[in-house]
Amino acid sequence: MVVDMHAHFEPRMLSTQRMLEKLDEAGVERVVLIPSMNDPLPETPERLLAFARKLARSAVTRPIVEAIHRLTLTQEGDLRLRGRTYGIYDRPDNASVAAMCEAHPSRFAGWIFLNPRNNPTVLDELERWRSVPGMVGVKLHPHWHDYRTDIAAPLLRRAEELGLPVLVHLGFRARGDYRAICERFPKLTVIAAHAGFPFFDDLWKAARDIPNLHIDLSSPYLDETIARDAVKAIGSERVLYGTDAPYGFHANDGSYDYRAIRGWIERMNITDRDRDAIFAGNAGRLLRLPG
Repeated sequence: MVVDMHAHFEPRMLSTQRMLEKLDEAGVERVVLIPSMNDPLPETPERLLAFARKLARSAVTRPIVEAIHRLTLTQEGDLRLRGRTYGIYDRPDNASVAAMCEAHPSRFAGWIFLNPRNNPTVLDELERWRSVPGMVGVKLHPHWHDYRTDIAAPLLRRAEELGLPVLVHLGFRARGDYRAICERFPKLTVIAAHAGFPFFDDLWKAARDIPNLHIDLSSPYLDETIARDAVKAIGSERVLYGTDAPYGFHANDGSYDYRAIRGWIERMNITDRDRDAIFAGNAGRLLRLPG
C-alpha cells in the first residue's frame, strides 16, 4: 500500500485522467489532495534548490534562504520568478478537492486549505468543509501566505478539538514556530511539510521532545540525502510519504514522476516494517483515512 499524503490538485499542469494513469503506473493507491494556491509555476533550477537546501540545514546560514525567499515576493504577496509574476491565492478552492473526493472516494482524500490571515470567516470555512466526506485535515501555508503562526491559534484549537491533523508548510522565524504550535496544542497532530523545511536538522532534533510533531517527505525542497537523514534523526514512525505533485520531478513525457521520492524510501537502509509505515501506515493512522 502506498499513500501520497501531500499532492496538489492542479489540472492545469496534470489532468485528472493523466494523474490517474500515472498513479496506476506507479502503484500509488491513495492520494490526499491539496487545493491549488498559485498559478502554475515554472520549474525551479536545481542549482538554486541545492543551494537553498544546503543553507537551510544550519541556523547560521538559514537567513540567507529567507532573504532569497523575500526577494521572490511582490508587495501584493505574489511570486516573481524569472521576470514574471505568478499569483498566490488568498483563498484556495476547497470545492475543487471536495469534488474529487466525491467523484473518486476510494482514491482521493483532501486537505482543507485555510488562510487565517485577515480572514474573519476562517472557522466557518473549516466547519463547512470538514463535514464533506474525505476531507481529512487542515492545510496551512504561513510561508507563502506570509503570516505569524500565532494568528492561527483559534483555527488550531478547533482542529485539535475535532481531532483533525494539520499539515503546515512552515515559514521562517515567527512564521514557522512549530515548537509553540505543538506545545500550545499538545493533542494536535502536526505534520511539517517537506521534511520540516526551512528548519530541517533543528526541527528533527527538537521533535525528540515534541511527540505530536511529524514530517512528510515531499518536493524538491529536499533531496535523497535530506530524506535519509530526516528518517534517521526523527524515526520512521514520525515520517509520511508525499510527493508535492505535480511540482518538480518531471517524467520524460512531461508529466509527473511519482517514482522519484518513492525510490529514495525504497533505497533507505531501514526495515520493511519501517518502509511500510512511511508509505502508508503512518498516514492511515494519523489521517484516519476513510476506507
